[in-house]
Amino acid sequence: MSRWFIGVAVGLVVALAPPRAQADEGAHERAAAAFLEARKLIEQGNCDEAVPKLRESLAYESSIGARLSIADCIEARDPLQAWKVLKEAAALSLMNRDERLAVTEERALALQSRLALLVFALPAATERPGFELRVDGEVVDRYLYRSGYATMPGNHRVEASAPGQRFSGAVTAAAGVATPVTVALQQEDCRGAAPPPVAASTSASSEIDPGASQRTLGLAVGAVGVAGVATGIVFGILTLDRKKSIENACGGTVLNCAAPAGSLDAETESAKTAAAISTVSLAVGGAALLGGAALYLTAPSRFGPRTGVRVSPRASRGGAGLGVEGFW
Repeated sequence: MSRWFIGVAVGLVVALAPPRAQADEGAHERAAAAFLEARKLIEQGNCDEAVPKLRESLAYESSIGARLSIADCIEARDPLQAWKVLKEAAALSLMNRDERLAVTEERALALQSRLALLVFALPAATERPGFELRVDGEVVDRYLYRSGYATMPGNHRVEASAPGQRFSGAVTAAAGVATPVTVALQQEDCRGAAPPPVAASTSASSEIDPGASQRTLGLAVGAVGVAGVATGIVFGILTLDRKKSIENACGGTVLNCAAPAGSLDAETESAKTAAAISTVSLAVGGAALLGGAALYLTAPSRFGPRTGVRVSPRASRGGAGLGVEGFW
């Protein structure tokens, strides 16, 4: 898991960093100027001219605020592009330990009800150099490998490649539904040709393995849980850092604070927000982990009943009731 997080961090740096040619000493000033112009246009209700200015700002410097402003302008008419921009902002927030992460993820989640979501079950090759995943020819960012990739409802082509291995398949996705997609890499033949395309949807494989879809969904839910717990830990560390900073500013103790009245209000509110995000993320992440484990462990096996929950009536002299048993 640690290698996967390292890969995500490297991918985020590459995907979100501005071009080197523009990363000169005045890039920040030009980015800020373009952003301020865009915000004035948005306040005037002119998003058509604001979006190009925001993209100009991003060309000079990667920014969470510019991406959130773009999403404000386009989410009504282009929810898919707005979702992608919000996910970029969420990835940057996670990398920078920015407290806007929770709000950004909530906004992206709200848009998913209008989109189709592909949730991938990926091979171990994702941790190796050279692995690449594409949907309809567009490269999927590593940040989305576990949480899912939103797209428009309909038919889509899923392709993956690693050194000496390839996968190509078709999947049909519906609006508001998380569709599990199992990516099974196959060895290329001696001529370097890819294997013939196969269906990426799980309906065909479910006839052979009736629990494949449920186990894939369990892995996806569990991965969301891991991300939630990781977010909770990050914001927990951030809370402790800010608490220590407040104590230092107070002279070592908050009870008898020596700092001027009101000077630490902003820092205190920031610490409370980080603590709240940490608590919620850990709770939601833990629940998702348990739910994913339950889905995975109770999925039916191709070899017959192996896991599940059995409910049976029971009677005795003292009365009657139901018995619930789990087995795996």
